[in-house]
Amino acid sequence: MLELVILLLFSAFMVFIAAMLFVNAIEYLGFNFQLGGSFVGAILSPLFTSLPEMIVFVVAVFFAEVSTGEAIGIGTIFGQPFMASSLSYGLVGLAALIGFYLKKRDNLVLLVDKSLVTPYIFVTVLFPLTILPSFVGYHFVFGLFFLSTYVCYTYLMYRQKRVEVVEEVEAPYACKVVSHPLHGSVLQLIAAILLLYKGSHDMVGAVDALARQIGISAMGLALIIVPAATAIPETATALIWGYRGKDTLCIGSLVGEKVLYSTFYPGVALLVTSWKLDIHVYLSVAATTLVSLLLLYFISKEKVPWYGLCLGIFFFIAYAILVFVYHL
Repeated sequence: MLELVILLLFSAFMVFIAAMLFVNAIEYLGFNFQLGGSFVGAILSPLFTSLPEMIVFVVAVFFAEVSTGEAIGIGTIFGQPFMASSLSYGLVGLAALIGFYLKKRDNLVLLVDKSLVTPYIFVTVLFPLTILPSFVGYHFVFGLFFLSTYVCYTYLMYRQKRVEVVEEVEAPYACKVVSHPLHGSVLQLIAAILLLYKGSHDMVGAVDALARQIGISAMGLALIIVPAATAIPETATALIWGYRGKDTLCIGSLVGEKVLYSTFYPGVALLVTSWKLDIHVYLSVAATTLVSLLLLYFISKEKVPWYGLCLGIFFFIAYAILVFVYHL
C-alpha cells in the first residue's frame, strides 16, 4: 500500500512538473508567434494549456494496458471542471480576500466583464448533458453534437471579440541553460511531452492498483488525483490574478477550459470510449453545475463576491470524504 501511494505521489509530481513546463513553453511560443494578442490566441490558449490532461486521457485509454484505463481517462475529463468549480474557485476567493487585506486589490468583489456570460451559459447548459449518452446511448451522435457546440462557441466568441488575453508571458524556463528563447521553448516543449507521457503512464497504473487495493472506483479516484496534478499551473495563474485584482482574467482563465471539458473533450471521448459513467461522475457534474449556476448569476451582474467562489470548497471536501473515508 505504502509503495503504491509513493508511486502515485511521485508520478503525480512528475505530471505536475511536466504540465508547468508545457504551459510555460506553449504560452511563450504562442506569444512569440503573436497569437496572444488576437482572438486566435484566446481560443487556442485553453486548447494548448489543457493538453496535459488530454495526454493523460490518451495514455489511460490507449497505452496504459490496465482494465480500468478507460474509466481513469473518463474520470480525467470530468475531473478538471469539478476541480475548477470546487477547489480552484475556492482558492481564488481566498486569494481575493488575502489580497484585499494586504491592499493588493481595492475590494472583496471581483469585477468581471459581462462577456464571460457566454462561456458560463455553455458550461451550465452543456456540462450536465455529457452524462445523457450513458443512459440513452447514441454516443457517435452525441460526440458530433458536442464537437459542433464547440465550433458554435468559437464563432460566438469571435462575434463578441471581447476576449481578454495576456500580452506578456514569462520567458521559457529552459532559457537558464539555452540562450536562444525560441530554441529553448521548443526543447522544453519536447521534454515536457516526454515527461508527461512517462508520468501519465505511471500515474494511471498507480491509480488502477490503488483503487483495486482499497476497493474504490478508479474513475472516482482519477477524478480528483489527475486534475490535482495537471490543473495546478492554471489555478496558480488564476490565484495570482485574483490576488492582484485582474478579475476578468482570473475568472476567464478558469472557465475557458471548462468550456472545452463541456464540449470538445467529451465529444472526442464519446467517439473513442464506451462512456460508462458511475456515481462519482454524477456527483461531480451536480456540484459543478450548481457552482456554475451561481457564478453565472453573479457574472450577469458583473460582480462576483469572494464568498461566492468559496462555496465550491465544501463540495471538494465532501467528495473527498465520500471517496477516501466511506469508499463510495
